[in-house]
Order: sequence, then C-alpha cells, then structure tokens
Amino acid sequence: MAGFSAVFLLLFLGLAARLFHLQSVRGDYYRSISTSNHIRVIYRPAPRGIIRDRNGEILVDNVPSFVISAVRSEFDTTATEEVASLIGIPADSLRARLGRASSRPFRPFVVVDDLDLIAIGPLSENLHRFGGLIIDVVPRRRYYHGMSFCHIVGYVGESEEDGAFEGEITGRAGLESTLNYLLAGQPGYTQQVVDAMGRVVSEFEGAGEVAPMPGHDLTLTIDTGLQELTCAILDEETAPGAAVILDYKTGEILCLASSPGFDPQTMADGISVAGWREISQNPERPMFSRAWAARYPPGSVYKLISAAYLLQYGFITPDFRPDPCYGSYHLGGNDFGCWSVHGRLDVVDALARSCDVFFYRTIQLGSMDGLAEFSRKFGLGRRLLNILPGESRGLVPDRLLMDSLYGSGGWGLGNLLNLSIGQGELLVNPLQMAVMTGIFASGGEMPGLKLVREIPAAEAPWSDLELSVSAVSTVVEGMREAVYGNAGTLSSLSSMPWEFFGKSGTAESSAGDHAWVVGFIREPEPLAIAVVVEHGGHGGAVAAPIVYRILAGYLGDGG
Repeated sequence: MAGFSAVFLLLFLGLAARLFHLQSVRGDYYRSISTSNHIRVIYRPAPRGIIRDRNGEILVDNVPSFVISAVRSEFDTTATEEVASLIGIPADSLRARLGRASSRPFRPFVVVDDLDLIAIGPLSENLHRFGGLIIDVVPRRRYYHGMSFCHIVGYVGESEEDGAFEGEITGRAGLESTLNYLLAGQPGYTQQVVDAMGRVVSEFEGAGEVAPMPGHDLTLTIDTGLQELTCAILDEETAPGAAVILDYKTGEILCLASSPGFDPQTMADGISVAGWREISQNPERPMFSRAWAARYPPGSVYKLISAAYLLQYGFITPDFRPDPCYGSYHLGGNDFGCWSVHGRLDVVDALARSCDVFFYRTIQLGSMDGLAEFSRKFGLGRRLLNILPGESRGLVPDRLLMDSLYGSGGWGLGNLLNLSIGQGELLVNPLQMAVMTGIFASGGEMPGLKLVREIPAAEAPWSDLELSVSAVSTVVEGMREAVYGNAGTLSSLSSMPWEFFGKSGTAESSAGDHAWVVGFIREPEPLAIAVVVEHGGHGGAVAAPIVYRILAGYLGDGG
C-alpha cells in the first residue's frame, strides 16, 4: 500500500510540475498564440524515388525548386498588384488564382512554382511586408531522356484526390502512375506560429515538425542506349511503330520503344492549353504506347504458333506435305488466297516462304478452341505485366467469343482458316510477340518477364506449355530458313554478322497493312525482338531493315 501511494504521489508531482511550466514559465508564449497568433501547417512534399536503368544511369530524379504559396484568408488583396509585380506574373493571373482558392481559405495554395533563386529574390526581400505569403523549396521532377522513355516512366502532375494538400504531386502516366505507391514517399509538415496578419512569428516550439520520407528508388531492366537507339530509328519512319527487345534467358525487358512520343518534362512542368491540344488531338497519338497498349492482327508471324500447335499435338509431322499450294484455297464457295504459288511444302518450307494455303489445309486437322488454348499458353489474350498502364490483353478468338460476336451458326471453318494465318478476330501487341519469340528461342524455358528489379518477375503463363523438342526445333528451323533458305521471306537479313532466326508478317488492315518482323539471336547475346510499323506494308521490306539497324547499332556491325 505504501508503494502504491509513493507512485501516485510521484505522478501527481509530475503533472503539477508540467502544469506549472505551461501556466507560469511558458504562459506568456501560449497566451500570445491563443490571442493574437495561430498555428499554420506547412506541408513538406517528399522527394520522389529516383528511377535508374539497368546500368545505373539516372532516368528521373528531383531538383530543388522555389515555390510561392499563399493562404487566402491571411492575404491582403489590396497588395495583389504589388505582389504580382514582385513575382513577375500579371495581376489578373494572381487575382484569378486567389479566386480559385476561396473555397479553401485557410490552406496554402500554390501561386507560382518552378522558380530559381534570382526569380524569388524580389519577393524574398519584401516578404515581411505581406501576410499570408510563403516561400518554400520543394523537389521538382526532372526527366533526362525526353521522348525515349516517355511512355515507360510517364510523368507527374498535381494530385486531384480528396484530401491532397495544395501542390501535392502524384504520378499521372507510366510507371510514375502505376508505381506511385513506391515512388511517392510520405510528406512531412512544419507548424509555424503566425500573427493575425499572417506573418510568421516563429516556428512552433512543440512537437510541430515531421520530416518527409523519400520515396523508394527503382531500377529498370531497360538499357538506355538500346532504348534511345530504337526510338531514334522508329522516329525516322513515316508511320508510327513499336519495337520490343528482351533477354530470353533472364526474362528481362531491355527495350520498350514506341513512336511517336512526347516530352514528359513539358507535361510535369505544366503544359499550356494550346500545347495539350496539339498533343491530344494529334492523329498519330503520341501519348499512346504501341509497345504494349496497341492491338494489331499479327499476320503471318502467328504462323509460328499455328505450326507449333499442329506439331505439338501430332496433327502433322515435320515431313508432312499436304496438297500443293496453287495460289488459293477454295472452301464453301469462297477462295482463300495466298500471296504466291508455292507448290507442295513441308512445315519448315511453309514457314520460310510464309505459305497461307499450307496452314489453310492443315489447321482443319485441329480446332479453334484447341488453337486458342494453345495460344493463351504463350501469353496471348492476357496482360503479361500488371505495372504497364493500359497494357492490352489482345484478343484470342474461341467458340464462345465467336458465338457472342456472330451467334451460334453465324461463323464457320473459314474463321479458323483466317485465324491460322494471324488474321480475323485475333489481336496482339508487340510485347506479346516478343515473348512468343523468346519462348521459341528458349525452348519454352524463358522465365517470367521482369521490368523493375525491385518487383518480382511476373507470372509466366508458358511455364506449363511443355513444348516438345521436335515442335520447337522444327519451328526454329523454319525461322532459320526464312532468313537463309531459298525464297525465304527474310533473306534481306541473311547478311547479318550473327545467325538470325525470324519470321515476317504482313497483317491486313482497312487503313493499310501492318508490317511485322519477329526474331531472335543466340550470340553474342540471347535477344528476342518484335518490330511493327503501322500501315507500313510488307514486313520483309519495311520492318526487316529496322531490325537490322537496331541490332547492328546495339551490338556493333561485327557483333
């Protein structure tokens, strides 16, 4: 009982001492706050995480920037013209901003940002004369590689979420948006004691400051040199296009290029209405990433999957030769054309020469559902990376989809024939085609895709594909013969200093055929590549030279 009384006495004495300190020792200080002053909370933005490429080169970081803010309820509007002159903006502009801030009169709002030391000087020297004005230093996002990385890293902008503090920055596009939860960090705040005129008296002496917590740094698997080289080559084309390159031994994506692009720094710094109109109304859609968000018919590059399907399930053997190709195939009153007369071919020659009739005849041994299921194991019809904004799934037709589109009985065997050569309802994106190529290059052993080192590799839907050695070797031989065989559709690439295995494609479109080339090399690096040029024409004529220039520029003419 005596111990309890002692503890109670000590607690009572402690409370009494604290009360005496607050009322007597610090009484004047807190009395002044309660009568003529109040506490202003100033939020401190956190520096966003730095983004680097696979070699440690900085892609995005932060630079200090001066910001002028105002508290509407504390600012004397009669000083508007003088303050505007000191800041260097029109008085009407400042009045308009004050008007927009009237709905939040007690919270600081940004008047002007992105100022340097010289620009901030005149107001800084006169700040004591104006209540409600705040000069602060905040981190501003800086993008080093402009259009080359615009679709991948994206850009930031002012947050429009409820509860966001004035001037709070958030990711608006690209990885800045999808990985904002990692990059953003946690804002801090400082509490200031201000008088009735809104002028700072002192920093609050209580527990009134929380330091901001910087965001997490991220490292991409992208190679900056390869990315910039590829974007520059694509930009020289007269039509939009995309290219994806990956290491099929590791699953790491080395390049995600899309052309045209835009300058993310302009977007982050605040683009003008006219500038936004110019970008958003551009018919070539520079803000749209064709590398992963587009949906194209793959054309003849899809024959790689059709051939593997037929071989994997024993519908054909490598030496099977159906009836000859005479330039077209007649079915149900319709003629399904081929681009040439090829005669009697096996599957290797059919791939090398890209014979449509071979696949018209042989695909009838299988089924639409069987081919669709097999295609999905290559990653078609699904998103491969959940961190790429707007990544398209593409479309893999099966019986259920066809019934929903045309009704039961409203479609038939002709749709399967079109599907076998990559036409009809089938839609893919370049990332999926690069993955398909990497699967064949690795014999089905390619790991899941990886784009950000700090995030685990994506699930690999092809992990249970279990491609037979015979199916893979036959398809790969067809890709080799397309480059080095007689009448191969990619013979223009036979002069490469590295052995190249490829497939061209010309995908029909109402506005003009899309030009495709996919392929891989084993040495000096295990690379799989997919290139598409929108409405570019024939794949072998248009996309093949792009493949050559990219690999030659990246690896050097001698490898």
